[in-house]
Amino acid sequence: KKGKKGSAAAAASSSAAAASPTKVGTGLVVEKIRGSKLFFQNDKSDKKVGKPAPSSALNFATLDYLSTSSSSTLRRVATTSLAHYGCGSCGPRGFYGTIDAHLEAEVAVSEFLGTEGAILYSDGASASTSTVAAFAKRGDLLIVDEGVNEALLVGVTLSRANVRYFRHNDVKDLRRVLEKVAQQDETLKRQATDQRRFLVVEGLYRNWGTIAPLKEIVALKEEFHYRLILDDSHGIGTLGETGRGTLEHHGLKPMFHAEILTFSLENALGSVGGMTVGSEEVVDHQRLSGAGYCFSASAPPFLSKVCVASIQRIEGKLDEVTFLTEEAENEGEANAPEKEETSGSEEEKLNIDGMKVDELKAELKKRGLPVSGRKAELQQRLTEHISPNNSSSEEDEEELSGPTLLSRLHQNVSNLYTTLTNSSHPHALKLRNRLVITSDPESPIVYLRLAEEQAKGRTFAEQTAILDNIAEYCLVDG
Repeated sequence: KKGKKGSAAAAASSSAAAASPTKVGTGLVVEKIRGSKLFFQNDKSDKKVGKPAPSSALNFATLDYLSTSSSSTLRRVATTSLAHYGCGSCGPRGFYGTIDAHLEAEVAVSEFLGTEGAILYSDGASASTSTVAAFAKRGDLLIVDEGVNEALLVGVTLSRANVRYFRHNDVKDLRRVLEKVAQQDETLKRQATDQRRFLVVEGLYRNWGTIAPLKEIVALKEEFHYRLILDDSHGIGTLGETGRGTLEHHGLKPMFHAEILTFSLENALGSVGGMTVGSEEVVDHQRLSGAGYCFSASAPPFLSKVCVASIQRIEGKLDEVTFLTEEAENEGEANAPEKEETSGSEEEKLNIDGMKVDELKAELKKRGLPVSGRKAELQQRLTEHISPNNSSSEEDEEELSGPTLLSRLHQNVSNLYTTLTNSSHPHALKLRNRLVITSDPESPIVYLRLAEEQAKGRTFAEQTAILDNIAEYCLVDG
């Protein structure tokens, strides 16, 4: 409503409504998401665009950098582990909620990053929030980059420590803040060790797509005697030659250059939860002081198994993952009751082509599958479930892992930035002088904003409406 403050999303929807009152969105309905593709329902009644709607589009609205959602190996790990462990552990880690899968995940991540230990939180955001609040308290000092994500900001607030901010990724401004604190120490005759002091930054900034200048930040940390809390939720699995994050990208190491490293497992690793790694003291302290660890139910163990498999996938050890999965499946088959031998495939027995809509829905419901759609869609869904090997050409392709997987990601990022900055591209004339890229050329998070000429003199709602129109044009164009 006019005159009432709201979120960016609310401003976007209101501006779009004002610009075109009879139209809401593009009219495209997402039927399924597979890997990097969005597939739309092909229904003429849903078309509100001036030309035929696309059947699919490239999905940029995802943080699944390494396509874990389309990995057949990781899906097999998830299903076999779910059958073994069940869904949840129904308790916090310290109160009958720890299962061997959680400990395996902590060991796997710790060894992958070369630290003394790791602690697993059940939520990605609460990992960084709880980590900051566990180490800083009232009277301590936090020097924070003003561009950090909301989870870190919540941790900063909960710590009740004294907080000073420096301009985003501005090393000169960081030095200015540190020198001002040093001058106050001299005036008050206060030792730097009289309070705990931390620098709080991200490796790859979620809200900016920029990479922190960690070498310069580490140099200042050591010069002024601070510790570093680094959130690398979007750097782990994407940056560095072997996917070990922003520290590796800069030639640095956890524990030695960043005392406390925290990150989410919900992006490149395709799991649920978060981790904090470091020395034994850093890890053990949080087992009694990390609120998200002590008071939240532990992560589903089958997803912790997926985390372990994702690490092995990044390391290029897919053969080991497959072996362990097949071993678990064979064990399950050996313990299963014997079945009567039947002739013919399940698809032939069901006679899917001859089934009525109600019969199709009953079979789909029995298998826990969606029951909405036309008869042809129901038949295809049931056929794909019964004969998955014949349904998707994506799964027949050899799955990437190790250096090949990371090289593909880095090459895709490079190609994307090259395309966006290519003045001879067919869309360049339409977008030239309208958008500028603000993210780092090596970042898998791409940020574009309106050019100064477009933003000048326009309200936030008007700027949002322009971006909405550009986004809609791209979506309708596939």
